[in-house]
Amino acid sequence: MIQESQSARRNASPRILAAARAIAAREGVAHISFEAVAREAGLSKGGVLYNFPTKRDLMAALLKEMLAEHDALEAGLPQDARHRTLRRHLASLDSLDSADSDLSMSILAVAAAEPDLLDPLRRALEADLAQIEAEATDANRDRLIFFALQGLRFHALLSLPGGEPAVRRQLGQTIREMIENAH
Repeated sequence: MIQESQSARRNASPRILAAARAIAAREGVAHISFEAVAREAGLSKGGVLYNFPTKRDLMAALLKEMLAEHDALEAGLPQDARHRTLRRHLASLDSLDSADSDLSMSILAVAAAEPDLLDPLRRALEADLAQIEAEATDANRDRLIFFALQGLRFHALLSLPGGEPAVRRQLGQTIREMIENAH
């Protein structure tokens, strides 16, 4: 049995989240269990449970981490870029990969049983929509672009027609041009 100090367990959240993501990428979300995460993170099951007492807690933390990564994409944008929020959502779509899709599907599965799990996502999207409108010269066009980006993400997430990487790249380029040409 793996022994770790209480301090190590308390500071293990980043390792646990990284382990859960690694398992999702390598084996699929169905293989995320407390035992598998503990093994991957080099902790005991108790160490994982100390940080995330329920799978819901783990999924909520993964969602929070994914939202933070999405927000961090803005740091790579020029400070004076017009339509920064739309550009961040486009960058998020450009960086979408299968591990993100697996984690998103897992979060959606948990949220189906506990819809309030998606409250942080709802609040983030509401704030982004308000920011898009504040940045807009044509609010209807910019909302349309935002919802097109969300639709592409949803199609990719659910493996629906049009969600394939080649289609996302092609439509992403068209959206990029729309943003660039917006006045």
